[in-house]
Amino acid sequence: MNSSRMFQMGKSMGLAAILVAYIFLLVPFSLYIGNINEFTVSYTSMVQAYVPAMIFIIAAFGLLGMLLPSRVYNRYAILLAATGILLWAQSNLLVWDYGLLDGRAINWSRDAWRSWLEIVIWASGLLLVLVFYRSIGRRVIGLAILLFVLQLGIFGYNWAGHASELAKKSEVTHTNQSLDELFQFSSQKNVVHILADGFQSDIFEDIIADGDEGDRMSAAMDGFTFFRDHLGVFPYTHMSVPAILTSKIYRNQVPINEFMDSALSNKSIFNAAYDAGFDVDLVVPGGLLYMYKKGRYTNLSTVPGQQYISKAEIEARGAAKLLDLSLFRLSPQILKKRIYNDQRWLMQTLFFKKNIIGGRFFEHKDFLRSLHENLSADRTGPVYKYLHLMLSHNPMVANEQCEYAGRVLATVRETVKTQARCGLIEILKLFEEMKRAGIYNDALIILMADHGAWVPPRGLTGIPVNDGKSTEVINPEVMALAQPLLAIKRPGETGVLRISDAPSWILDIAATIAGVMELDTEFDGLSVFELQQNDERKRGYFFYQYQRSEWTDDFLSPIQEFSIIGKAVDSSSWHEGAIHLPAGRTLKNQGKSSLWQTVKNQE
Repeated sequence: MNSSRMFQMGKSMGLAAILVAYIFLLVPFSLYIGNINEFTVSYTSMVQAYVPAMIFIIAAFGLLGMLLPSRVYNRYAILLAATGILLWAQSNLLVWDYGLLDGRAINWSRDAWRSWLEIVIWASGLLLVLVFYRSIGRRVIGLAILLFVLQLGIFGYNWAGHASELAKKSEVTHTNQSLDELFQFSSQKNVVHILADGFQSDIFEDIIADGDEGDRMSAAMDGFTFFRDHLGVFPYTHMSVPAILTSKIYRNQVPINEFMDSALSNKSIFNAAYDAGFDVDLVVPGGLLYMYKKGRYTNLSTVPGQQYISKAEIEARGAAKLLDLSLFRLSPQILKKRIYNDQRWLMQTLFFKKNIIGGRFFEHKDFLRSLHENLSADRTGPVYKYLHLMLSHNPMVANEQCEYAGRVLATVRETVKTQARCGLIEILKLFEEMKRAGIYNDALIILMADHGAWVPPRGLTGIPVNDGKSTEVINPEVMALAQPLLAIKRPGETGVLRISDAPSWILDIAATIAGVMELDTEFDGLSVFELQQNDERKRGYFFYQYQRSEWTDDFLSPIQEFSIIGKAVDSSSWHEGAIHLPAGRTLKNQGKSSLWQTVKNQE
């Protein structure tokens, strides 16, 4: 092999390495750091899965470069360099806002000019270097290398700046031994706490009132009390979970991480149960793992899609997800639609077809099925089992048969009810297995949500009108987020499902559990069983506009506080309070706020 051939191969491999680095290393890292809580394994673990593909691609481009005649090779090399420049431009300059990539439909026809602009940029860029490769070839290659070196510098700087976070992601979360215990309950004393994310209160009431099936579901929940006038505290999971577990409200007074550390590592219902001798088992979505890690527990696991998922498979799934996001960022819009494919992501579907279709709903539903199919009551000590499940949360993907609908459906009342019903069916099967195992009657069971499901609540009243125009303080879709489900069964409680109009509040959860289980910890809030029907209780709600950056920023966007005196579903019960700005600044109520006007805020 002559030296010129070797030079062509080496140069081709170097230029191909730039493309490979953008696809598998640099862009994935920037996405990983910006969404670090969405991943359950370390960046380095996922990159290891890419190594064979990286080596193959670099070697293939190098071999092709070696085989090409010199007159063709020059064009080949400059095309590789130009592609590197275009990948840099696409991932850094041509970055459009597509909203949250959680399965909701993207309107690709809107702003269609983006596709044409990108096509023109890519086509003209590649055509330009092909036509003028003799005069601009060296400069194009030099620019490609310069941009790559700059990106490597940014990569190193960001790595150093996030070293502690990256190290934490390398910690082992769970083992197969702890997964065994997820299916084991106590033979004596159980708390089963199910957080059905996004399960709206009036949707639940519709389901249990829906004909013979509704009657059967009601009968399966014997001993439960459904709190119809229950009020949430935040519109989204991020701050609702700390409020549920600790009864503490975040008001933008301190950085979010500082608040989380203080609230969840000290006086929480998990810590109180753990200190009282309970085995505390937590099964949670991967994106929220960082939050639940802050407290004390016996077993902590992300939601497995089957009875056992190996560490290697978890890493492979994460790698496929990160690669999909990288390809989405690096591709022009004409290809983005194919990569996203309504949540049926290209790489995830290719390698995990059975598990990725339909997103989180089916994975969490499958876990519930594994739980009730493998349930045992083998543990002798008390057990607190907490399940945070994505059942009626976006995206809506289930049909009436509780199978994949074939596409992501619009988030409307009918689709939300259908998916919530499918999730409830699996929850009730768990209750039936608990009854067969003889542990249902003596258990404390909490079935609740953190927020509603974005569809205007049924029975909405009290919208004021002036000159034919609405003058409501808060609109129906935002009110829906304030209507999470709450149903509780106390140990020894029997009888048909009862409906209470007592004004319960999400801040009452920890106090209720501690009171019923006689834990030696006091929480803010009241036991819901001490509340009287139709009390004129003053409750609070804290609305803010969701931004993806809130998971990494120090503070939330401004928080609008509301006071609710009367029924939560009555618009006239809502009264504006102060606005809590970042770093503890507060604006007093100066009339109708514009904060509530942003609706359909997405998690």
